[in-house]
Amino acid sequence: ILAKDDDFAHGLGIDVQIRTKIVRFWSYIKRAAIRIGDDILEVEGSVDTSEMHPSYWINFDYQAEFTTIGGFPLTLYDNRAASKPKQRFEIDLSSE
Repeated sequence: ILAKDDDFAHGLGIDVQIRTKIVRFWSYIKRAAIRIGDDILEVEGSVDTSEMHPSYWINFDYQAEFTTIGGFPLTLYDNRAASKPKQRFEIDLSSE
């Protein structure tokens, strides 16, 4: 667990986890997960730039539609058209 706050957003709670994979003598971040209230977002990275959609799960549902997580706005930014394509998720925690 990277971070945990049971009192976040007036008791809603937040957990942030980084899940690593061990390879011989080193490891890397394979997935990251965040829980706000009863909602969970889990994201898995990839070096394959030909993938059309990011690998993510909302409440264990693969590539589910979303607008919020725990009541906070959740946005997926996608710039696959760029020379080094990247996708990122942003949670607006200032909306509370």
